[in-house]
Amino acid sequence: MSGPESGDTRSRAGFSVIELIMALTVLAFGVVGLATTTLFITRQLTLAEITTARTAATRSVLERIRATPYDSISSFGSGGDTIGAMVISWTVTSTTPQTTTLGIITLGPGLTTLSGGGPMLSGEVADTLLYTLLRP
Repeated sequence: MSGPESGDTRSRAGFSVIELIMALTVLAFGVVGLATTTLFITRQLTLAEITTARTAATRSVLERIRATPYDSISSFGSGGDTIGAMVISWTVTSTTPQTTTLGIITLGPGLTTLSGGGPMLSGEVADTLLYTLLRP
C-alpha cells in the first residue's frame, strides 16, 4: 500500500541536494550581479561629483573674469587660482580691438582614457577652454 500511511517518506521529504545546489547557484548569480551593479553606480556617482567640482571651479573663475572690466583683462595677461582640488590658470591668448580670447586650463582629478580605450579616474587631468570676451 502506498500513500501517506505507508512508511515511504521519499515523496514527502523536502528539497533534494540537486534542487538546493541549483537554488544556491541562482542566488549566487543574483548576489554577484547586485554587487557589480553597486560598484558601477558608486563609480558613476564619483565621476559625477568630480565633473561637477571641475565645472563649478571653472565657472567660478569665469564669473570673476567676466566681472573684471574689459580693459583690465588684456593688461594683466595671465592669472590662476586654486579651488578645492582644482588648479585653474588662464592666459590672454589673443587680443583684437573688439575681442580678447583667454586660454583657461583646469588641472585636477578627472576622467581620462586608457591606452586600450577604456575610461579611468585619474588624479591629474587637464582641460583646456578658450573663452572669448567681447568689448562692451
